[in-house]
Amino acid sequence: MAFDRMASSISYNDIMVSLRRRFDEINDVLPVFDDVRSKRLVDGARSCAIVGCGSGEMELAFVEHCMPAIETLCAVEPDADSVVDLRARIARQLPPNVRSAVVADAAQIWAADTDRVFDVVVMFHVVSDIPEPDRRALFDRLFDAVIRPDGLLVIVTRTGRRDGTQSTESRIMEALNRRPYVDSKWYEEARRLAESVGFTACYERRYGLNVNVENLDAAYFGFYARECDQPTSLETVERIVREVIGDAKWSRKEFVFGVFRKPAAHS
Repeated sequence: MAFDRMASSISYNDIMVSLRRRFDEINDVLPVFDDVRSKRLVDGARSCAIVGCGSGEMELAFVEHCMPAIETLCAVEPDADSVVDLRARIARQLPPNVRSAVVADAAQIWAADTDRVFDVVVMFHVVSDIPEPDRRALFDRLFDAVIRPDGLLVIVTRTGRRDGTQSTESRIMEALNRRPYVDSKWYEEARRLAESVGFTACYERRYGLNVNVENLDAAYFGFYARECDQPTSLETVERIVREVIGDAKWSRKEFVFGVFRKPAAHS
């Protein structure tokens, strides 16, 4: 089928590039970055790992805005096409004196293998993508060996809408997979996990963004096709997405930006 062939021809990076044209998250999260900078939460950080970062647009904006002392950056991303964009973005955006490395690997594999220790580890929109059986092992490893004492873990993930309504993404995925898809609890679950391994929450702030859902294209449907439990044609995805969205022009997403500290070592 044409839709199946089209689905397989759309790369993950192409899908994400297309989706990001529908919103401006950096603009929406900038007040949070400003607040983090004013509170000097990460301004002394000299080393940082950005994990599961895709092409790194939001992560590098955060580093540029909030980490003036940065000397070493490690970027971790498994998607090969995204890695190409990531390398180019790092070369353009970071000062030449910042030492950088890009690791083409999944977060949990990188964390298990690395012998590096970082002042800050940044995980934007990635915790919920890590399979639950691997998630605790990853957080244990980050706490035990990857983040230095008094270092920080920075997480952004989805939370429930203030008005209590179900997100568009949740409604679409429940219709496609015929099972609950509770993205409203993603941040709460990440917070609970971080605290259970020893981190302490030291900063949390909610922000939201509006996604343009007009003129939907193959990349938009392809995103949901990739998230399905079973192989699903773009034709089926398109039908369900259009049923859920209806005549709406905008879809609302809400997130929490959380900073978690690893306690300083005791003498």
